[in-house]
Amino acid sequence: MASKQKANYRYRLKYSRTGVTAWIGHLDLMRTFQRSCKRAKLPVAFTEGYNPRPIMEFALPVGVGIETRLDPLDLELIEKIPAQEIMQQLNIKLPQGLKIEVAEYLEHPEKNLMSLVEAAAYTISADNLGTATEKVILSNNHTLIVERTRKGKIRRYNLRELIIDLQVVSPRQIKLLCKAGSIANLRPDMLLKALYEAREITKTDALGAIIIRDQVYLKKRETKLLEIL
Repeated sequence: MASKQKANYRYRLKYSRTGVTAWIGHLDLMRTFQRSCKRAKLPVAFTEGYNPRPIMEFALPVGVGIETRLDPLDLELIEKIPAQEIMQQLNIKLPQGLKIEVAEYLEHPEKNLMSLVEAAAYTISADNLGTATEKVILSNNHTLIVERTRKGKIRRYNLRELIIDLQVVSPRQIKLLCKAGSIANLRPDMLLKALYEAREITKTDALGAIIIRDQVYLKKRETKLLEIL
C-alpha cells in the first residue's frame, strides 16, 4: 500500500521592497527569496518531479521600479514552526531593501494565492499629476480608453471600469485603489499613459513617476477596501 503523502504547512508573508531592490525583475525577486530561504535554513517544501522547485507563490507580480509595502507571498514548509520565527530568520538573510513585515500560519489554506487577488492600492507621484487627475479623470470630461499590444494583439481598456477609488492628495500626488488580478487589472502605467495622451502631463513625467504599491487586497480575507485606503 502506498504511503500517504505528508501535508505541507503554508504561511502567508507580506513583504516590502524599497530602494535598489525595487529595480529587481520578478524572476530575480523570486530567486532572491528562494536563496534567502535556503540561507535561513528554513525547511521549505519542494515540488515533485525531475526539476523540484521551492513551493512559493507571489500574489501579484510587480513592475520594475515600483516599491511595495505589504505584498503577499505564500510559502510552504515541511515542518510547522512559529510564523514570527520565519519572519525573523528571513529578515536576517534578505538583502537590504527587502523585509518581511507580516507573517502568519494559514490554518485552512485557500486555493492558490494569485486567484484570490481582487484589488491593489497605490501612491503615485509626478509633476502636475494631481492637477491632471482632477481635470481628466475626476471631471468625467474625458474618455479613458487605453490601447495595449500583447502577443501581437491590440486590446482596448476602459480605465474607469477598473478604478475603485481615486483621491488627489496634492498637486503632484494621488492615491489609487483599483481592480487587480487575473480577471481585471489596472496597472499604474496605464493611468499615466492616459494622462499623457490627454496632454496633461509630459511623457518624461509619466515615465519618471514614483509608484508605490501600498497593499494588495485578497478576496474574503480583506474586503473593507475603501475604509483602509
